[in-house]
Formats: sequence, C-alpha cells, structure tokens
Amino acid sequence: MRTRPSNRKVTSRAAWLAAGALVVPVTLTAQTILSHGHMDLGVAYEAGALELHIHAHEPEPDGTEYAPGEAVIWIGTAARTTVPANPAFSFLGVPGATTYLLPATFHPELPFLGLGAEEIEGGVFVGDNLRLALTGFSGPGEFALYTSDAFGNPTLHVNTRDGLSEADHVNLRAGSHGHANWAFSAPGDYFLTFVASGTLVGGGAIASDPATFAFTVVPEPGTWVLWVLGVAALFGYARRK
Repeated sequence: MRTRPSNRKVTSRAAWLAAGALVVPVTLTAQTILSHGHMDLGVAYEAGALELHIHAHEPEPDGTEYAPGEAVIWIGTAARTTVPANPAFSFLGVPGATTYLLPATFHPELPFLGLGAEEIEGGVFVGDNLRLALTGFSGPGEFALYTSDAFGNPTLHVNTRDGLSEADHVNLRAGSHGHANWAFSAPGDYFLTFVASGTLVGGGAIASDPATFAFTVVPEPGTWVLWVLGVAALFGYARRK
C-alpha cells in the first residue's frame, strides 16, 4: 500500500528558513525536503500507463510516495568531494575539481537514492526491459549518473556536459532495484526530467509522461555564512540611511 505525505510529515522550505537554517535561495513552496534515508526514483505501471515517482522507504512498512513536484532531494555538504585523477572519471570535470555526489552506497547524512521498478511484474514488458531516459535538464552546473564495478571502474549512463541525446538513459528490469552515483558539479537548484518507456508483451511501445524532479545542492557552510552576513550588513546600512 502506498501512503501519501501528511501535513505532519511534510517539512517545507519555508519551515527550514523559519528555523534559521542556511539554504540556497530558492523559490519557497510546500514541497517536502528529503535530506537523508533510503529512497528511490520509482517506475510503476498502472491502468495501462507508466508513471514515475519518488518512493521514500520511511515510515515503515510501506513508506511514502511523492509525485513529481511534491518533494525536493536535498543534497547536503557531506556530498562534497573532488574529481578523481583517474581519466575514466573525466566526465565529472578536471581532476581535483569540486563535485557533489550522492553515492551508490549508504551515507547517513545524504539521500540514498536508488532506481526502482519493483512495482512492475515480470512478463508485462518484452524482455522485462524498461528504459529510463533523461529528456530535460536545468541547473547551475552539470549532472552525471553512473555506476561502478567491483574494481571502481565507472559506467556512464547520463551526462549533460555534451548535451542530451538518446545515449542519456539507464536500462531497468521489471521487479528490479539498484543504486547509482548521482553527481552534480556546482551548488544550486537542479531540475531533471525523466521519461520511462518500454514495449508491452501484448504489442505496442508506451512511454510515461515527462516527470521533473527537483534537487538542491547545498554549498560549503562558510560560503553562505558570508553571503548571509553580507546581506545583513547591506540591510543594516540601508536602514541607517
């Protein structure tokens, strides 16, 4: 059973500001902020249609499902890392450059964001194959989605640095669940639009409506402390004038 977010469970961006948190200056809405814990970008097939959502695994046992636009994936400062010197990671930028990573392994301070098609039964789609493609993107930096093998070698699935094309997709199997690395090159607000598609065993290709999901990458605290202090100083100066 799926549960929808209740007012008790929702933490809005406005509430974060009211609590005095330092956040990236974004449009304030009643979107739920998902900042940690296990969650998936999920694909479902219901009433003859594919649809996309975010499935947070808490509260147990069924978790909470959010439609596109109902939640923001909040990527805190623990995601900050640097691009490896290994040339295989050049799609992330120059070696040593800052990048922000939601890893494919659990981190207690970050969203553990997977890709899930558990809700789709086997035998519905040809070969049980589904395609999840990035069809739209906006943000202050670049985005990449990749997996790594047992030796740490990356396989790139999505990369906005060279524009979007048919190559920017990941293949999913009906009933499957897995995790990938989500990399963002700069702080700020990102909007990723995905489309899921497949071919029905009974005949005919179908695709979901485009679904846009919001991500906010938080910079180093020191940067924004200076920003807030600067704004406060200007405000105080204006009042004195």
